[in-house]
Amino acid sequence: MSRWNAKTMLKLVAAAFGSYFIFSIIFADREAYYSTTKNVIRAGQHQLTEETTFDRIKNETLGFQHVYAIGMKERTDKRDYMTLAASFLGIKIDWRDGVYPDSVVEKAYPVRLGESGVKPTAIGCWRAHMNTLIDIVEKGYTTALILEDDADWDVSLRQQLAEFARGVRTLSNNHKESKKAPYGTNWDILWIGGCASAAKQNETDFYVIPNDPTVPNTTIRGPWGSPAGPSVEWRQTHPQWPVDSTRYIYRANMGCCTFGYAVTLEGARRILAELSINYLNQPVDNAMSNLCAGSNRPQLRCYAPFPNLIGTFRAEGYASRDSDIDEWEDRKFEWHQAQAYNVVYSTRLNIHRLVAGAKTVYSQWKESPDPWSKAEVTLGELEYPRGLLVP
Repeated sequence: MSRWNAKTMLKLVAAAFGSYFIFSIIFADREAYYSTTKNVIRAGQHQLTEETTFDRIKNETLGFQHVYAIGMKERTDKRDYMTLAASFLGIKIDWRDGVYPDSVVEKAYPVRLGESGVKPTAIGCWRAHMNTLIDIVEKGYTTALILEDDADWDVSLRQQLAEFARGVRTLSNNHKESKKAPYGTNWDILWIGGCASAAKQNETDFYVIPNDPTVPNTTIRGPWGSPAGPSVEWRQTHPQWPVDSTRYIYRANMGCCTFGYAVTLEGARRILAELSINYLNQPVDNAMSNLCAGSNRPQLRCYAPFPNLIGTFRAEGYASRDSDIDEWEDRKFEWHQAQAYNVVYSTRLNIHRLVAGAKTVYSQWKESPDPWSKAEVTLGELEYPRGLLVP
């Protein structure tokens, strides 16, 4: 090889190594760039998913496919009040008529109902709920919320429901459901509103929302003394989540009263199969409670918040006007002030402020507010806390 050829070859080898080194850096940077970009995109997609998963709760059916309200047709006072309250939250309600017991012929009773001792008005209540479930099945609604005509809710219900939905998804290990179903669909009943609900005694998984400003302390809740929420043993083991200021979400083993509950299509079918086609020997809410517990029946997948998110409202007046099921003979002429059980910033108690266009609403316990809850809040500015899973 000549001297010129040797020099040329050395230059070519050096150039090749230099080019390899430069391109290695370029490609490494490009790979790092794409890797970083992918991570940013993934993070953005995750954030977008997190932000949009619960967006449908802002719609006119609160993220469910349909919303019903059950009430006696002649109780125009209750329909007026609920329709007005719902208008401020932008809820579209489909009214279903309550049922008089004498319109349900005994031949149509489920097995055991006639000999159960269930009072006639409770039979009418059962039939009204079955009629609503039948409509859900006929229409094929994936999910539906059922309210009673005296239901009441916090002005921040949408924020509460978004965190409740997050809790249900977390507990049911459901993070891939379509955004069209913010609560998911792998459940049968969401016992959102009632007198009480409870977790199984040995339940360990709870989604807790600490320092919830819409939770009233235990001394002003009521009026029911039923067991509710996590067991006493669980609370003692987790004192950092005190019952006075914490809202719990859990797999429910018991429920009572049907102020507001949601069902999936599958859940509606299962309830109908058990409480109409099979047998009934107790009021409808107690029977549904047994379905949640699996007591002598197939167990349904039920989830509930404690305290409840939907309460019941009692307008100022005689107690005899309160219920169309219970007469309360011993105190039917007892006069009481307006009450919204377990609802801090009650929509109904603030209805005149809302109608007048006020920018703030009051807590119904404004004379002695809890430290985690303000006596007065500006509409739209209440900061609802984020919850977490406590296994």
